[in-house]
Amino acid sequence: MESIWIQVKGELQSQLPENIFRMWIDPLDPGQVTEQEIILHCPNLFFLNWIKEKYIPLISETIARFQPHPPQLTLQLSNHRPFPAEVPRTHQYILPGLERREPGRFQGGFTFDQFVTGPSNHFAYLASLALASEQNIYNNALYLYSANGLGKTHLSQAVGRHLLTRRPQAKVLYLSAEEFTQEMVVSLKSNRMENFKEKYRKNCDFLLLEEIHFLSGKETTQAELGYTLDTLLNDNKKIIFTSSFLPKDLSRIGGKLKSQFSAALLGGIEPPDFETRLGIVEKKSALLGLDLELQVKEYLADQPLTDIRQLENCLTSMKAQVMLLNQPLDLELAECLVQQHLPAQREITIPDIKNLVGRYFKITPEEMISKSRRRTHLYPRNLSIYLSKKFTNQTCEAIGQAFNRDYSSIIHAVNAVEKSLKKNNEVSRQINYLT
Repeated sequence: MESIWIQVKGELQSQLPENIFRMWIDPLDPGQVTEQEIILHCPNLFFLNWIKEKYIPLISETIARFQPHPPQLTLQLSNHRPFPAEVPRTHQYILPGLERREPGRFQGGFTFDQFVTGPSNHFAYLASLALASEQNIYNNALYLYSANGLGKTHLSQAVGRHLLTRRPQAKVLYLSAEEFTQEMVVSLKSNRMENFKEKYRKNCDFLLLEEIHFLSGKETTQAELGYTLDTLLNDNKKIIFTSSFLPKDLSRIGGKLKSQFSAALLGGIEPPDFETRLGIVEKKSALLGLDLELQVKEYLADQPLTDIRQLENCLTSMKAQVMLLNQPLDLELAECLVQQHLPAQREITIPDIKNLVGRYFKITPEEMISKSRRRTHLYPRNLSIYLSKKFTNQTCEAIGQAFNRDYSSIIHAVNAVEKSLKKNNEVSRQINYLT
């Protein structure tokens, strides 16, 4: 009967994209196959729930093609893989021959099953899960980038938790680039660099390094990290980087290190759309035990956000108001808390846009309004003009005065950016990031 599952897998492999098959179907282990029942073992609870939600109908339909009377399909956790809650916390961060990491470094809610996916983050989520499951479907390094508060740290910590659930004795190092730098400085001053190198090069299976843009200008730390990454990748270890910037946009980072970052799989996270924000509200309110009316959920999800934590803080405060003051869970309470937690929507001005774009492209205010036609000046200038036209109420004449340009130049700049938007996804990404 086991040959049935082999046939089913073969059929599924022909139907599904290769990366999807290897990520979700191949790890399924047939624990028992009879005419009455097929039991498939899943490596962890999250994996089991995902298969149940996304692939059970397809698997059942495929089985029916080979069996006139299809057996019952049952999913179980693998016996040799412990249920997440059973993993002793004392296993976490214990590296042989090294000091124990402080417990609780990973935040309790930062798990894969608590991460709400949508178009803005789905690829980053799947890439993180694949790396955490140690599936060799791409380079062993993943680079997550986004603005603050959109889920980089959530995914990075979810990877660490998932790894330690699967392999409690794995040597997982999770820290920020600032902590890496501080530890290296202390090691240099105390003449213990060999211990430092051994820790990060020999006693590390998975390196989760947050906020790598902190390394800007720190040449000695960059050099040491570069050698460390070479060693880890040569030894087939796994690495996650997080940053607020793409590798190519990192300031004062050496060419070698920037190249190593660029070689990683890039997983961008954009601001969530309304449906994703609504999913976040529903997930968080359920965790807090808040029974919100749909009107309240939609109101919260409709707020302009630059940071998911703002939304979560609103819900946490709502829980406190209900518990301590016995206030009703209504729209009035939601509106009051939104005013407290979300920044007031200040009118956007042309100087705001010029400063934002100037910082992003690293050009001065003088260069922004100069007569220079160099692309490094012209493109940011045109983009600033386009954003000024789109996000302010200023006339073309007023915008022209702000950029030292005449009316026709403003129209030309706006048209140039709009034309680029239709042809170049990078322009669209930059505008989404800046706005």
